[in-house]
Amino acid sequence: MNRNSFFKKILCHALPALLVFVWSCAGTKPLPQPRRVADPSLVEGAARSERWDIAAVGYEAPDEGMDYSKAGLEPVFLVFKNKGDENPRVLLGEVRGVGPDGAEYLVYSLEEATRLVFASETFSVTAANAARTGLLGAVVGAGLGALIGTIGGGDNIWKGAAIGAGVGGAAGTVASVYDAEQKLKKLIRDELRQYAWDEEPLPARYTRVGYLYFPGKVGISRVKLIVRSGPDILSYDISIAQPPAKKEKKK
Repeated sequence: MNRNSFFKKILCHALPALLVFVWSCAGTKPLPQPRRVADPSLVEGAARSERWDIAAVGYEAPDEGMDYSKAGLEPVFLVFKNKGDENPRVLLGEVRGVGPDGAEYLVYSLEEATRLVFASETFSVTAANAARTGLLGAVVGAGLGALIGTIGGGDNIWKGAAIGAGVGGAAGTVASVYDAEQKLKKLIRDELRQYAWDEEPLPARYTRVGYLYFPGKVGISRVKLIVRSGPDILSYDISIAQPPAKKEKKK
């Protein structure tokens, strides 16, 4: 038996064993879990009617990653359950955030919200930390998508899990503060756009969720909005409920 034949024989026997070893050592990802859509009727302060239920839930920053409340924003999570065959619509230009003194504030456009975050010290610190560690995913966290947890018995991680799980891989490594800033800007821009409230009419018997981006540090506690459906124009004044995570911290 020549040398080449000898090595080929060893390889044929060793390769299957090596693959089994590699597969056994590889980490396994958890299987997808059932994700219930939020029921706004179970949220404190929700507006309830035979046609639809609407709730507003306050922002809760994650333990790690970007804290949008320190970056000039106060995101409010709007949950709208359309119970019938109508196609109601909520326009951002007809939404107001109400402060403790009764002052009303307009919703920031996506461009305005993005500019505020990019200009904040929080953004600069996050980018610098990413450059120091060399990994953007390690300092970004799951962002807006994983803030709420459960609302009214519903699991709203369903959007956040996708972006949160992919942040590390999508962001990859960074070589400098400039590199970190550019990649972080893209992640934040994509995230703010993905989770923003959609102004399109709601489909029949459908629940929509999305964020309203209000000015930070003004103490917004209520949301006033207009619902348009056919000839009807209806006004609502909804108290902002605290997310479950924030309630648990107070106990």
